[in-house]
Amino acid sequence: SLFVNIIAMVIRGITMNIIESIDNYGMECGNKIAHIYRDNKLTYKELKEGSDALAYYIIEQFKDDKTPIIVYGHKKSEMLISFLACVKAGHAYVPIDSSLPDVRVRDIIEGCNAKLILSIENLNIPCEEITIKNLDEINYIFKQYAGKISNYNYMVKLEEPYYIIYTSGSTGKPKGVQITLSNLQSFIKWGLSICNLDKDRNYVFMNQAPFSFDLSVMDLYLSLA
Repeated sequence: SLFVNIIAMVIRGITMNIIESIDNYGMECGNKIAHIYRDNKLTYKELKEGSDALAYYIIEQFKDDKTPIIVYGHKKSEMLISFLACVKAGHAYVPIDSSLPDVRVRDIIEGCNAKLILSIENLNIPCEEITIKNLDEINYIFKQYAGKISNYNYMVKLEEPYYIIYTSGSTGKPKGVQITLSNLQSFIKWGLSICNLDKDRNYVFMNQAPFSFDLSVMDLYLSLA
C-alpha cells in the first residue's frame, strides 16, 4: 500500500500533536489522497470523518475506560481509520496482522485485556467476553455516526500509551511494548530531521511492513502527520 503526503503540513503541524495534525490536514486539503490499497483510495477527509465517527461510537460505549483496543487486519484503509479512532477516543490500539498464526493472535488477545476488537479481516478465533465488530458493522458505524465530531478531551494524552506492539514471542509469550504519544512525537521529529524532505514536493511512502511490526510506524506516521 502507499501513503501520500504533503510535507509542508508536517512541518507546519509539528507543533500540534499527530492526531490534530492529521485532522487539520483533513480540513485544509481533504481531497488529497492519504492511503492507497490496491484499487481503493482514502482521502484525508475520509480519514478524518471516518475516525471521528468511529471514535464517537467508542466514547459512547466505553466513556473513561481506557483499555486497549485490538485492530485486526492487514493493509485496508479501515485499519488506519481504526487506529486514529482509537486514540481519538483515548485508547491505545493493538495492531494484529491477519497473517499471524492463530496461536500468537490468541496470546496477544489474552495478554492485552482488550474489551473491543475491530476486525477488518475475518477473525476466526473464539473470543469470550470481548465485543467484536466486523467490517460490515464498522461500515455501519461510519454511516450511523456520520457527521459526529470526536471530543478531543478524550484523546490520548502525551504520556499515555498511543499503541502497543507485541514482540515475536520467540522466547515465550509475546510481550506488549507500550509507545506513548510523546514517544511517537519524538520519533516523528527525529524522522523528519534525517529525511531532509522538501516541503514543496509530494512524496509517496511504500508501506510494506505489517502494522503489527514496528518498522511500519515510520512509513505510516511520517507520511500522514
